[in-house]
Amino acid sequence: MSTSKIKIKFGAIEVEYEGSETFLKEELPRLLAAVSDLYSKSKGALGSSEAEPVPVASASQAGTTQKKIESTTGSLAAKLKVKSGPELVLAAAARLTFVLGLTTFSRQKLIDEMKTASAYYKSSYLSNLTQSLNNLVKEGKLNEPRQGNYALTELSLKDLGPRID
Repeated sequence: MSTSKIKIKFGAIEVEYEGSETFLKEELPRLLAAVSDLYSKSKGALGSSEAEPVPVASASQAGTTQKKIESTTGSLAAKLKVKSGPELVLAAAARLTFVLGLTTFSRQKLIDEMKTASAYYKSSYLSNLTQSLNNLVKEGKLNEPRQGNYALTELSLKDLGPRID
């Protein structure tokens, strides 16, 4: 059993957890919903009339800072020398994370991003996407904080960041 750490901060509300990975896998969605509700209620109590987007944190990305860059998935695929479906998945995930600033993203968002890299995308990559995603999760390159939603792991963030700069 491995130990995981997470730190979530929504304005003045901060939640920190260190413990079993099982808890995070099973309870993280409920924890995020509860913290989001608490944050929304606290904003209303402060008299804010503007709705603010609520950030989503993943366990692997707590405490990391990300430098935002400008690039397409195709450009990132070229920098990463993509030659396979799983490599294109990582290039798409890198764009969603580093360029668009998303900490988690759906399977469909990954598919949409992969398709924008027309020089690299092959229809067979879509046919094998489930296997590619499962392997990337097993290899520790992607996390699956909620079913069908993914995030780059800390290992991938550290590996991809310098390579796409």
